[in-house]
Amino acid sequence: MSQVSGRPCPACGTPVPAGQRFCSNCGTDMEVSRPASQYGGPPPQNFPQAQPVPPYGQQQQYQQPQQKSNPIAEALGALGLLFFLRRYRPGYSARRQSSGCCGCLVALIILLAIFGTPAYLYYRANPHFIQQIQQNINNGNSGSVPNTQPPITTAPINQTVTYGGVDISILSVQQSTAFIDDNSTVANGMIRVNIKEVNNSSSDASYFYSDIAHVILPDKTSVPLVNEMQSSPPARNITRDNWLDFAVPTSNKIDQLTLLLGTNQEAQISIPLTGKANLSAFQSKTANLNIPISYGGVNWTLKKATSSLSIGGKQAPTGMHYVVLSFNVDNLSSAGVNIGFTDEYMRLKSGDTMNPTINTTLPTTINANTTGVTGTVTFLMPNNGNAFTLIFLAKQGGIDPQSATQVNTDFKI
Repeated sequence: MSQVSGRPCPACGTPVPAGQRFCSNCGTDMEVSRPASQYGGPPPQNFPQAQPVPPYGQQQQYQQPQQKSNPIAEALGALGLLFFLRRYRPGYSARRQSSGCCGCLVALIILLAIFGTPAYLYYRANPHFIQQIQQNINNGNSGSVPNTQPPITTAPINQTVTYGGVDISILSVQQSTAFIDDNSTVANGMIRVNIKEVNNSSSDASYFYSDIAHVILPDKTSVPLVNEMQSSPPARNITRDNWLDFAVPTSNKIDQLTLLLGTNQEAQISIPLTGKANLSAFQSKTANLNIPISYGGVNWTLKKATSSLSIGGKQAPTGMHYVVLSFNVDNLSSAGVNIGFTDEYMRLKSGDTMNPTINTTLPTTINANTTGVTGTVTFLMPNNGNAFTLIFLAKQGGIDPQSATQVNTDFKI
């Protein structure tokens, strides 16, 4: 019997002749079936085998070392992520934007975060840093500060001015190539102004010497402050010593220099450092008057008037000065008199300017049978003359004290 040419059925193993589609024993479709080697048997030799998991201790030796996180990088990364994901927030609608605008904004924020914060912190710790750089450039400073103190030239001044309610006495001025006790000194010339400060006013002054103090050179160049022993003024009822340092080349002699106090918005005080300067224009002036005035049911006496560039811890604005009037008030009647608030009925006129009071220490009521009540009123006036008119206004509505006529009093300081 001849052999049947074919192949065995993959299901039952019965030989199936060539060309026969179905197994005669089990009916398996020979066209659908595939060689058994495709579904069973060992896997190919190159099939990747699962690797055994190493013990825990061995795993640790293959791990990468943990890197430290950078909080600045994380913050900037979060900022960038929020910027790019903003379009996916609910309600977002795309709109046309100028090319590169948003990218430039993000880059600017990143640069400010990286460079701006350290620069600001350094400036807060060294507030005179920029002034030092400017002075080094202007003065061509290329030398180094010596370890021992160079010779010092001292010029006595002993003159006093009042700024911001503080009496400032310029005791002396020292000049040297450097002051080694000043960590902000430059090496090609320094000026030190030694001062004594006395605050006899009833208020604390409010200013910084770095804002108000300059030295003017013969060529009118303004030199800012480099350093100071005390940066702000003394509190009320305090007396103390202080010094102010300026980077001034030694080619400028002390008696050629001028100390300037005050900002550009204030009544500035200019003090030539000769020790013989005429400072009368900056000093307070007082006139004893004792002028009687009858107004509002009480007797007033204008005792004195004082003109000053500063009062109560404040410096007058440019072109202005303070005028302070001192009064005695007597009430000889049997009833108390309400004199009210002085800014409602009191005015001071100088030239074409007429201003109300800006401050007073007078009480609002004068008791019956009372004499010798004292107080002051203060006006801010243009600094262009010494002739004034004090005006008590006539009755206006319900203003107290009540008077039917206006009372004018002329005086000079």
